[in-house]
Amino acid sequence: MGFFRFRRSVKLFPGVRWNFGKKSTSLSIGPRGAHYTVGTSGSRTTIGIPGTGLSYTETSGHAPAPDGGTSGCMGCLGQIIVLLLVLGGISMCVNSGKETPADKKTTTKPTATPQASATPTPQPTPTPTATPPSFPESRYWPKKVRLLKPVEFTGAVSGGAVRSTVSAGTILPAKLSEDHQSVEVRMNDLTTTIQLADTDFLKRANLKKSRSHE
Repeated sequence: MGFFRFRRSVKLFPGVRWNFGKKSTSLSIGPRGAHYTVGTSGSRTTIGIPGTGLSYTETSGHAPAPDGGTSGCMGCLGQIIVLLLVLGGISMCVNSGKETPADKKTTTKPTATPQASATPTPQPTPTPTATPPSFPESRYWPKKVRLLKPVEFTGAVSGGAVRSTVSAGTILPAKLSEDHQSVEVRMNDLTTTIQLADTDFLKRANLKKSRSHE
């Protein structure tokens, strides 16, 4: 009479496989050619050279219990459970140290806070000052000037005080002051000092200078 046989092997981790059948289960640890198997029927150590067909296997079985029970099987199951727990803990530690793609996406780089740039205060543009024309040389100074405003002369002569007003346009003898700001004009025996701008002194001096260059 035939019988039904069932056996399955599941890879749990790299180098770890779980083998189970109808009446037994085992756990194999190690790469191809050198692995250790522990299960309900005992433990087995296999060492071989892949591709040659040569291997060495050492098997150690469980002694049956006095009552013909399953104390040996229960011990193997306990070892399998402990091994699974240890392997599970190692796997969790390894996976926790790896950064998942989701973690990479959620990691945001700190943005640099833009610093307020100091706006320079515009400096006022200095207004160019007009350079005053050079004063004519003394050789071009006129001996007489024309009055541009009425001028009043006062003085004392024999017989009393004299006051006389000369109208604008009158030409009188003149002498420039040392500071070049005023002119001393003379009418007969009376003299007075007026501002240079109230005469055509500079106009006559520049005209004389231009004629000398012709």
